[in-house]
Amino acid sequence: MNTVSVSLLSLSDGLRSGSLLKATALAGALILSGCQSSAITQSTHQQAPFGLTDDLPAAHKDGTPLSPAELAPPTDWLDSFQDPLLMQWVDTAAYQNFDLLEAKARVEAAQQQRRIAGSSLWPSMNLGIDGQRQKNLSNGSTTYNNQFQAGLDIAWEVDLWGKLGDQLESADYLWQSEQALYTSSRLSIAGQVAKAWYNVTAQHLYTQLLNERETNLTTNLDIIENGYRQGINSALDVYLARTDLASVRNDREQQQATEQEAIRSLQLLLGQYPSGQLTLEQERLSLPSLPNLNLETLNAQTVRHRYDLQASFLELLASDRDLAAAHKARFPSFRLTGSTGDSSDELNNLFDASSLAWNLLGNLTQPVFAGGRLKAEEQRQRAVVQQKEQQYLRTLYTAFSEVEQTITNESALKKRLLQVREAKELAEAAEDLAFEEYRQGLEDYSSVLEAQRRAFNAQDTLISIRYQLLENRINLFLALGGDY
Repeated sequence: MNTVSVSLLSLSDGLRSGSLLKATALAGALILSGCQSSAITQSTHQQAPFGLTDDLPAAHKDGTPLSPAELAPPTDWLDSFQDPLLMQWVDTAAYQNFDLLEAKARVEAAQQQRRIAGSSLWPSMNLGIDGQRQKNLSNGSTTYNNQFQAGLDIAWEVDLWGKLGDQLESADYLWQSEQALYTSSRLSIAGQVAKAWYNVTAQHLYTQLLNERETNLTTNLDIIENGYRQGINSALDVYLARTDLASVRNDREQQQATEQEAIRSLQLLLGQYPSGQLTLEQERLSLPSLPNLNLETLNAQTVRHRYDLQASFLELLASDRDLAAAHKARFPSFRLTGSTGDSSDELNNLFDASSLAWNLLGNLTQPVFAGGRLKAEEQRQRAVVQQKEQQYLRTLYTAFSEVEQTITNESALKKRLLQVREAKELAEAAEDLAFEEYRQGLEDYSSVLEAQRRAFNAQDTLISIRYQLLENRINLFLALGGDY
């Protein structure tokens, strides 16, 4: 089985010019053939020139060249979360996720299609055996005649111009593409599971926050009602406290439904029944702290390792082979046919070598007129190549955009996290102070409500930012082409 290892970004100049011949010339030194069980291997040409755009970083801002480690994608990124339960979910999804099982079936189908394409290079043989028994009536007597026939037909199209070989290469590239897509799906599902799991955790923390707020408001209402009975607080304060408590209880019910929805999303990724229930020690659920990343060392060059990009390029190679096959279909074809057979009224004499008859025929045909079908098919395949070129470029530049955007988001979210943490501490202190001054008659209850609202919003935003940072970190690892 042929294997391909491609340094993808070095092909882009040829692709941007719209000429597959240029791309092929650039790729010639980078496409390796071998015999391995894996169709896609990591490129060994880590330092290959890109020739894509002057904006693509090839060195640090101070001019220091990027090291091989900085050109390699991140690995074992799931371990950075230090979450054994997450590893359990990812392992479960690897065996039960519906999309992964579908992708695995597509790999099997592509492998069988390759075998079908390869069979055209070999002769075909068909063996047929017929037998009949005939009853005859003559002059009042009955006779029976037996007749047995056997024949072997052989046909072989000689691949004069390499058309059948091109079709086999196309099927081989498509098989490798499906393998790359399967690996890409496996990584994507791992990322989706991680995001879904931490979304469940974030939603649970939201629910806990509302439960705590309900407890605090219940305590505050008891204090306010007790003060009202003593003539210290007004009826308006009681109504406002009761309204606030009722509003939080409504939010809590809605939040519990949202939490169940998040659990169902996770269960679907795991290939499990979406009951919306998880048996966990939920009081221990928390969003993990992430290790710091040196964003200066991250760059878009690592997208060469992305399997979705490799799959897109392999599809381009397959379409190029289809174009070659369509062109060669207009050339003469040479076909050898042969047959041998025998007939006998005795089954045991049917395969007597001395009575076998045979013939051999060579047939050379040249398409002369097909209503423009062959030319149109070649032009159609040429258009398909151009289509695949643009699909590859779109995939490539989308990968660049994902890397740049997630790096930008990482920096911005870290700054927001620091600001929100400070705002949360200040808001909680203001809430405690406002309620204490209210009890002393120094503030009205509207000031307490405003302080409580700000404290709750700060706590809510902190959970949201921490989840967004986790989600973006996962997207960053996937965008860089990292494997877990």
